[in-house]
Amino acid sequence: MSSISATTKAALEELLETALRPAPADWLGIRFRGQMIGYIQPDYIASIKSYIDSTETPALALFGEHLHLENLAPYLLSQELQDLAEFLKKQGLAPGWRNESFSWLDDHGHERFRMERAIFRSLGFHSRACHINGYTAHQEMFLGMRSSSKATDPNMLDNLAAGGISADETLQQCVTRELWEEAGVPTEIARLAEPVGHIHVRRVVEPKGLHDESLYTYDLLLPDDFSPKNNDGEVSGFMRVPYAQAADLILEGALTPDAAAVAADFLLRKS
Repeated sequence: MSSISATTKAALEELLETALRPAPADWLGIRFRGQMIGYIQPDYIASIKSYIDSTETPALALFGEHLHLENLAPYLLSQELQDLAEFLKKQGLAPGWRNESFSWLDDHGHERFRMERAIFRSLGFHSRACHINGYTAHQEMFLGMRSSSKATDPNMLDNLAAGGISADETLQQCVTRELWEEAGVPTEIARLAEPVGHIHVRRVVEPKGLHDESLYTYDLLLPDDFSPKNNDGEVSGFMRVPYAQAADLILEGALTPDAAAVAADFLLRKS
């Protein structure tokens, strides 16, 4: 049985319940196909208005209290939005630029556009990521320490492996890639990761904007003799801790907010 106390479980449940927060009321909404899909922080609005006025882009128009995104063909809309992304980069409004695209999917799973992943936070667009809980048969979890060079949440604890889902990448491809890059998990073990759920998180992140993301969660039972080893320089080390200690680290704020939600969900399911 788990040694996590009832009080700790209640605190973990509260953490999960507050993971999805509303966008600030004074942020400019972005509307697409009758749906609000993004939010722009006030400091960015003047630059975006200037871009619309100077380029006469067919993709964007300001209407009252929101920015309207035109329903162009996905390829054309992606081109227009990437041009906006490049403009924001030049204005210093795209921190964490990665030269990697994310896709924005509609409710049916169709890709409507893609653009530089850093801009998803700048414009508050919904993104997707995979997070893998690595654990042992002895009620222990693996946690990774994010590198000090990471643009987001450096030197904080994370799940065994986690990362954003690139455009054209499937969930399983992302899981396999991240497990190898971040923790050195070979394919024959990575393919045993069990998909268990989905957590929607949303919060303001400074100075980037709004982080709105679906976290696709996986559990991976690891052999007793497994020792994770980072391959991409994004993780500085790993720790293997009992479930109760993992819960304490979560509540102390030692994990990134996303990793904390994923690990809390795992511990509540396993306890």
